[in-house]
Amino acid sequence: MRKRSELLFSLLLLPIDFAAILSAFIAAYAIRVKIEARPVTYPLGIEFFLQVFLLIIPVWILIFALTGLYNQSSLRSRLQEAGKVFVGVSGGVMFMIVLDFVSPSPIFPSKAVPIYAYGIALVTVMLGRVIIRAIQRRLFRANIGVYQTVIVGSGPLAQRLVQTLSRSAQTGFKIIGALDTASGASQRMRPVLVDRSLTNLKNRLKNQHIDQIIQADSHLNPDEVFEVVQFAARNHITYRFVPNQFGIFATNAQLGTLAGMPMVAMKPTPLDGWGRIVKRGFDLASSLLGLIVLSPLFVVIALLIKLTDAGPVFFRHRRLSREGKAIYVYKFRTMRQRFSTGKYRGKTPVEVLEMLGRQDLIDEFKREQKVKNDPRVSRFGDFLRRTSLDELPQLFNILRGDISLVGPRPIVKDELDRYGKDRSTLLALRPGLTGLWQVSGRNDIGYEERVKLDMYYIENWSLLLDIKIILRTIYIIMTGKGAY
Repeated sequence: MRKRSELLFSLLLLPIDFAAILSAFIAAYAIRVKIEARPVTYPLGIEFFLQVFLLIIPVWILIFALTGLYNQSSLRSRLQEAGKVFVGVSGGVMFMIVLDFVSPSPIFPSKAVPIYAYGIALVTVMLGRVIIRAIQRRLFRANIGVYQTVIVGSGPLAQRLVQTLSRSAQTGFKIIGALDTASGASQRMRPVLVDRSLTNLKNRLKNQHIDQIIQADSHLNPDEVFEVVQFAARNHITYRFVPNQFGIFATNAQLGTLAGMPMVAMKPTPLDGWGRIVKRGFDLASSLLGLIVLSPLFVVIALLIKLTDAGPVFFRHRRLSREGKAIYVYKFRTMRQRFSTGKYRGKTPVEVLEMLGRQDLIDEFKREQKVKNDPRVSRFGDFLRRTSLDELPQLFNILRGDISLVGPRPIVKDELDRYGKDRSTLLALRPGLTGLWQVSGRNDIGYEERVKLDMYYIENWSLLLDIKIILRTIYIIMTGKGAY
């Protein structure tokens, strides 16, 4: 798929930029120290020079990322790319100069080295990008990594898009179909496959995966626009539109240009692209560290479960993850063993509560999917729940990639309908061990409010928000607020 292709090329830029920056400073060092006849101010050896720069180059990579040099965009012109390279390299050199100024010992053998390196780095970094983009566009011409695109519209804008994008393979867009919004479009949009129904068009294109939909008709009524947007969301397809004079109406919209026209791309979540990579890296590091540090606690809890209520230590439950994938989420067992054996074996929570004659708790469970004073929970299990220690085995789920450290609640299939039109958005990313609802009252808030908090998190994700939620989670665990 095109998203993976773009991501792969963005990742390839990391080692290329690393090599480009390093080679620029090595060349600058050689010119000033080895070639020029003038004596240097500080006689620093090449080994020390390289050690310092190998530690500092990751900061350059971070500056490049903040500048947008790793955004997934093959649509940037070379001039736009050069502008971003100029800003990124300038920021990196300024950082080096400031660091040299505040450092107690010099990091440059001469003040001329960063000046030379600046000019060389502009060339080497840009050259690396030119090579990568050339390879990428060559693959586009072979229909590898292209965006298979459906155009919504049949007017002049739609025709212009089809003609422009079909004429040039370098953009990476392949028009595979069009949605007819006016009579006679089949003739005007040739040779593109045209249909008046998105569902029919998708069925006719069943052997071709649709990567994105571009709406090029600004005269669609709100119901028609909503239908297109919902179709894209249900099928995990990127939706873009050519805006009219009323502009942008979504917080997750990105403005760009295509074929000389302004265009808005609405990403399903801010976690697309680099956001997803950053979050996964954070998950891996935190879960691995957590498992190592908390391993003695795992042993203690396991022993206490065995001593207080003989039976298995762990409990697993089937939940939904990204794109509706079924996963098993692991917890320390908190239920009494007898409720999973004998006449209770294989029974649902509602059936068990019916057998116990607790109709009051059945209503509560159906409403909230939880019970405050659950008779099935053991005394030690109640402690584990109140302290959230029963959730610790989910660190293994995080390590495996089933869930994230922070995210929306892991839900069962029966809960999906309660998210209504937001169900597709919910399944756009992995659920989390903790999340916004857990730190906003936990079980003390109603189900509808939990849904709203999950949607807010998905639409407003940032690494800073994740860190705030983690810190808030630690406080909530220590106080036990809202837990049962």
